[in-house]
Amino acid sequence: MPLALHRWLYAAGCPVGLAIADDDSRPLRALVWGALEPGDVVLARSRHPLALALLREAEAIGARTYEKWATVVAVRDKASSALVLARAGLPVPPTYLASQASDLAQLPDDAFPLLLKPPEGDNARGLVVVRNRGEVERLNWKHGLILAQPYLDGDGVDLKLYVAGTDVWAVRRPSPISGLNGDPISVQVSSELRDMAMACGRVLGLRLFGVDVVESGDARFVVDVNEFPNYTGIDDAPEAIGRLLLAEAAASAAATNGGMHA
Repeated sequence: MPLALHRWLYAAGCPVGLAIADDDSRPLRALVWGALEPGDVVLARSRHPLALALLREAEAIGARTYEKWATVVAVRDKASSALVLARAGLPVPPTYLASQASDLAQLPDDAFPLLLKPPEGDNARGLVVVRNRGEVERLNWKHGLILAQPYLDGDGVDLKLYVAGTDVWAVRRPSPISGLNGDPISVQVSSELRDMAMACGRVLGLRLFGVDVVESGDARFVVDVNEFPNYTGIDDAPEAIGRLLLAEAAASAAATNGGMHA
């Protein structure tokens, strides 16, 4: 993603523009949005600050964004997202936010081991497991604020739920911090998993998203939610997402005679 989606839309006869906005690109505003019109559909597959700035500008122009800038920014705030999910009754592990590692040494012994995350982390970057206070005190943390949750082993395997509209898929794959390798394995989506995934989407206002679930004993915990994930191992995802965007574009065109950009 999003190249697989781009290919599907192109094959479906939909005019699509592609804007690259990351550390290796320097797009000028006039080149990116010069032809954008109110009612055009814009889909962002990036959390880079430049991409988010362009997404916000697209909304100011009057484009229909998928997802909205405010939603993406809110979901990227992992501490707030965890609080929102917990208040909605989703099974989220206890979550702590600390300004420095030494603050975590105040926690009781049974709070360890802890998984530490940057509050706006992505793709498992910056994850650290600390097993006790001694490891906390020796930690050289370089990511600003610290988001900490109990480390749930799950036998080194994570359960990942992918959602596109009302379509839900599930795969099991090695945890990024387990050191294990292996391809994702598709698993059946139970009614419990579907309800959990759709509830996360409703609470956070998402339509294209992934839910990281850790299974510990008989319990399942939501440990992260990300907007527009890679959909790794889901062959049906490009078509499912493409059809959602075509429906959005058709609704927009009926009202504004707009086009579509991704």
